[in-house]
Amino acid sequence: MRKVQFADVHFNAENTPVSVQFDDVYFSNQDGLAESRYIFQEGNQLWQRWQQTTDAHFVIAESGFGTGLNFFAVTQRFREFRLTYPDAPLKRLFFISFEKYPLPLAQLKLAHQAYPAFQSLAQQLQHYWLDPIVGCYRFHFAETTLDLWFGDMMENLPQLGDYMCNKIDAWFLDGFAPSKNPQMWQDTLYQQMYRYTKAQGTFSTFTAASAVRKGLENAGFTVTKRKGYGKKRECLQGIKAQPHSPTIQAPWALFHSADLTPNADIAIIGGGVASVFSALSLIERGAKVTLYCEDALLASNASGNKQGAFYPQLSDDDLRYIRFYIHAFAYGQQRFNWAIEQGIEFEHDCCGVALCAYDDKSAVKLAKISALHLPPSLYQPLSQQALSEKVGLPLPCDGGWIAQGAWLSPQQFVQNTFAFLAQHGVVIKTQQNITALERQASHWLLKTEQGATFTHPVVVLANGHKLTQFSQTKALPLYPVRGQVSEIATSCQLKKLNAVICYDGYLTPMANSHTHCLGASHLRDNDDRSFSLQEQQENQQKIQTNLASVDWVNEVDTSNHQARIGIRCAVRDRIPMLGNVPDFEQQLTDYHNLYNLRRRKQAIKQAAQYPNLFLIGALGSRGLTSAPLLAEILASLIYNEPLPVSEDILHQLNANRSWIRKLLKGSQVIAS
Repeated sequence: MRKVQFADVHFNAENTPVSVQFDDVYFSNQDGLAESRYIFQEGNQLWQRWQQTTDAHFVIAESGFGTGLNFFAVTQRFREFRLTYPDAPLKRLFFISFEKYPLPLAQLKLAHQAYPAFQSLAQQLQHYWLDPIVGCYRFHFAETTLDLWFGDMMENLPQLGDYMCNKIDAWFLDGFAPSKNPQMWQDTLYQQMYRYTKAQGTFSTFTAASAVRKGLENAGFTVTKRKGYGKKRECLQGIKAQPHSPTIQAPWALFHSADLTPNADIAIIGGGVASVFSALSLIERGAKVTLYCEDALLASNASGNKQGAFYPQLSDDDLRYIRFYIHAFAYGQQRFNWAIEQGIEFEHDCCGVALCAYDDKSAVKLAKISALHLPPSLYQPLSQQALSEKVGLPLPCDGGWIAQGAWLSPQQFVQNTFAFLAQHGVVIKTQQNITALERQASHWLLKTEQGATFTHPVVVLANGHKLTQFSQTKALPLYPVRGQVSEIATSCQLKKLNAVICYDGYLTPMANSHTHCLGASHLRDNDDRSFSLQEQQENQQKIQTNLASVDWVNEVDTSNHQARIGIRCAVRDRIPMLGNVPDFEQQLTDYHNLYNLRRRKQAIKQAAQYPNLFLIGALGSRGLTSAPLLAEILASLIYNEPLPVSEDILHQLNANRSWIRKLLKGSQVIAS
């Protein structure tokens, strides 16, 4: 796992931050803000282009986030534009920035003191600041969305992927001077810029170095010089004058956005945590959302537990899997904090999560996690004594500590957030079991088991283990997993539990009801929701066996027969599914010879998908952690916006991945 190295910074006589790594200032000693406005905003003619565009969003990409000055300045300018032209089609701004060496928080705060006009934005950024791993983190600033890609730009830029070809409107080509940072200023950068830039998209930069000018021209940009800022004689700006069709590296994995009209009419099928976050991300984009839930009450199935743990899944050998959950955890923290700020009530406690090395196998897993050298704010290996002090009860083993982990009430969160969303336009239809979908000319026909029909141009399937009940999704390799969570009364010792503890199961601290959640059984290919005395007893036996040498576990008592049964949706490779619903039969026809087509470098079609039909599923037992980011990715995809995830992870999420893996190897796939 690649951690991100923070910048080594000092402040010069003019109180301008200076990078020790590059021996260069972050912005002009003369007036960094004026420089930013002149070089980047005027160089890209943003104000004029914002007035002229008919698009709903505008995308800026930047090399070198630094102190965030360019971001603050353009966000403020965009807010001025929205106030001046409230009826303009352009509503939202996306700012994608790459940063190899982020400033430590203390230095970031010092740098921000120079620009009191941005105090509110700066404080929000400081609040979001974190110890990142390499990859993309999304942050929301009202109408502006910031995607910060931490790590080497030459590694991260290609991870925008095939999807982002021809989608960027303007580039702020910033960063330290070419003479100081030659690793960034190279032909690969210019070629990737050209690939991602829209026709008539632009760039601007403070430098006029001939190597930079030639590199941009060779990539395809039309480059012009203009007067430089301050003491600099010249600087460069340019345009991608002609459209082009870039090579798609993985057409079998390419996602496609929806064909939308203003105030898009979107249906979501499902009533759990995936649905609520999807509805939230969609209405933030101006969608008209209608929810169809088969139950009388929302969050009646897998999202209906009284307590659920919120923490990243780290114990796996696939680093892409771990990276996804780390990024999802960071984004989920934002979303839950947003809900708290909105006054949405749900019981929760940011108490931390303890991972117990209760046997040899779990000790090996935790040793692997420790070897990743994750930031201590994310994960710390602790001794038996230190871990026991964290949880408030003695433990018989060493383990790991996730300080920012938490528990919350999924049922309360889903139900109360949907109540909030209903006040903001989401239409909720309960007791509507959608059993069939039929594609018509410009919309989908939704049919219920009672014979009623509804029509919507765009449909999102988020109905858990029933996702495969439609003819369009029956080939997906999803299966139900039954889970029974025991609800046990507290006791003299159990009430001392201060954190979620995980072993071959989990136990939560005491809720307001003076009960704990003890879980959970895991029965694959089982969708029976009746109470099981055997599973109740097994939940108790697991904690008393795994943590046998401490006496407080003997107070765990499941004999009250209080439990909740939910059916999760799972997949064998354990990472969620997201995106377009693939046309299985057509993909088998198009890709039956995929292995040889690649080997011979012959033309390969883009993946066949059902138009305007999307899914979010296979969240397993990690839905609280994964759903917020998955829903944001999905909404961004539907709206043809930048995606807050690297392409290699995106490919792992693709719903066609199971049969594409086989076809890429030349293996046979049998149509169902």
